[in-house]
Amino acid sequence: MNALHSLQTAAVSIRSVRKVYGDPASGPVALKCVDLDIRDNEFFTLLGPSGCGKTTLLRMIAGFEFPTSGEIQLYGENIADRPPFERPVNTVFQHYALFPHMTIAENLAFGLESHPMGQRMSKAQVAERVREMLALVQMERFAQRKPTQLSGGQQQRVALARALAPHPKVLLLDEPLSALDLKLRQAMREELKAIQSKTGITFIFVTHDQEEALTMSDRIAVLSEGEVQQVGRPDDIYEHPRNRFVADFIGETNFLPARVENFDGERAYYRIAGDQLIEAGSREGLKVDAEVTLSIRPERLQLVAEDTPSATPCSVVQQIYLGTDLQYQVELQDGSKLTVRAPNSAGQRGRLVAGQRAGLLFEKGSASVLVD
Repeated sequence: MNALHSLQTAAVSIRSVRKVYGDPASGPVALKCVDLDIRDNEFFTLLGPSGCGKTTLLRMIAGFEFPTSGEIQLYGENIADRPPFERPVNTVFQHYALFPHMTIAENLAFGLESHPMGQRMSKAQVAERVREMLALVQMERFAQRKPTQLSGGQQQRVALARALAPHPKVLLLDEPLSALDLKLRQAMREELKAIQSKTGITFIFVTHDQEEALTMSDRIAVLSEGEVQQVGRPDDIYEHPRNRFVADFIGETNFLPARVENFDGERAYYRIAGDQLIEAGSREGLKVDAEVTLSIRPERLQLVAEDTPSATPCSVVQQIYLGTDLQYQVELQDGSKLTVRAPNSAGQRGRLVAGQRAGLLFEKGSASVLVD
């Protein structure tokens, strides 16, 4: 019961938040009337391209920026006008800002003693909290080293431990993995998620990396041009994108013009490529003969023999070797081009080549109808 309550309680509520730089009437708009609820004990990600407003929103939660209008609530209390030091939140930045002349333990202790909570602790309590935090991020044996003696991943762990030491109610992470190489970034994703689960602290993570968002998040908010485009679980956003931007930004997809043929309950049938019917979900307000755009992921398509029943005729334009997968570009009879991905199995490799005729099967119900 407590776990269920924790998942449903809003840690951070964003209410009609708008941010305009300079003149509120004519200045550049960073955020346009954003509404969000971020739950207690949730790993929540703000995802979007550069300039979409995600870092601005994070900075407003931290208190480094103030909204032009709207409210930011922390566990029901409006904190929009409070300075950073009066907010029970902490931030891990892209650049770790560790003091090079201090040891790792001294860096943590200094950060804690500078915090209002740490100022109420004895030196023995501070030392114990430092040991506890270093153990949490598996850095105990490096306590007496200087930051320059650590790798980038180790410095990142220290910065995380320092931010967690005051036990903030919410931890904000501003692209903290972007400076790491690919292998280390992948390893740190798992560690961050494990630490969040272990501490029970609400994490709000900012990134432009779709894979990071999909692998770590309980929920994701996709932003574009200062507006929230969609909020949902990673699988919901990937499998059922709301609009063209979300479908295109989250992974690879194919956009296919289609016409509504008929309805069957909550499902609908769409005619594509001249004569092929495929089944997909419906949208409120759709009518027969309406022109729509479908999104379908490359892995939801299958290339088969040209004479396979119910397959859509196509020709292979290109094959690309990707290691784990083979990627094909195929052309339908109406000239539409689609991308198809197939596992790189012994049976697949080299089977289809450019110029070869084939059939294309659409996985049932795998297409999404976009609102724009």
